[in-house]
Amino acid sequence: MSFFSAYFLWRDSLAASAIAAALCGYLGVFVVLRRIAFVSAALSQISGLGVALAFYVGSFWGIDPHGPSTPFYAAPEVYALVLSCAASIALGLPARARRVNPESVVALAYLFAAASVVLVLRSPRIIQEAHEVSELIFGNAVAVRESHLVHLTIAAAIIGALHFFLFKDFLFASFDGEAARGVGYPVAFLDATLYLSLAVAAAVATRAIGTLPVFAFFVLPAGAALLWSQRLSIVVATSVAIAVAAAVLGYYLSFVYRLPTGPTMAALCGLAWLPGLRLARRRS
Repeated sequence: MSFFSAYFLWRDSLAASAIAAALCGYLGVFVVLRRIAFVSAALSQISGLGVALAFYVGSFWGIDPHGPSTPFYAAPEVYALVLSCAASIALGLPARARRVNPESVVALAYLFAAASVVLVLRSPRIIQEAHEVSELIFGNAVAVRESHLVHLTIAAAIIGALHFFLFKDFLFASFDGEAARGVGYPVAFLDATLYLSLAVAAAVATRAIGTLPVFAFFVLPAGAALLWSQRLSIVVATSVAIAVAAAVLGYYLSFVYRLPTGPTMAALCGLAWLPGLRLARRRS
């Protein structure tokens, strides 16, 4: 069966990959500007932990989280959303409130989530689904349910509308938080809202396409775009374009050549840095 004749198989998956890429590629500009790349990694990993926990908890209740009638309290996207939002609030607190170094908090969140995912996947309670859950967490967007696509679309629309109205405020607070605070901007509110945007995007995107591609879309396209241009409007557009192109081409290559989907998408995002590095050298 050729790729295009299998349209009914990959339609929802490709759409979910493209929407997740566009959303994370846009938010990634703020991630790179604020130098919080590993915050996005921690949120993606914590979202993956939420997905794994849903399967683990569901095993006690005899609930299949993949089932069409999964109750609200056992849905993996709910676990991912709650954990990632709680983590975003903790990571977004000022350093004085946390009383520890911000980098240490991010490292703690990432390492704890990564270790917990491994422990949950090793549990005999979900051993029959461990491989499937592992692929889901680390990136295998071959089969995405229509419900996941709907949730992702709704989240992208809400985040897009929010950033449409607050884009300049987010930008000012990202470039110079002290100056923004000095002229009366609600920097704490803007920071919390931005972090929650990242958390929601990480949760719904991770549930749909996996942790690895989500982290790649958050960081690599925006970094490459900043090498291509210094104009912010071009950087945002380029970051989204790179992410979507990597998602679509990565899915196609993984489908045709039977490659792992998430790593293929992430690798293509990384390749976008090569022409950017050449342009940066010419300018210098």
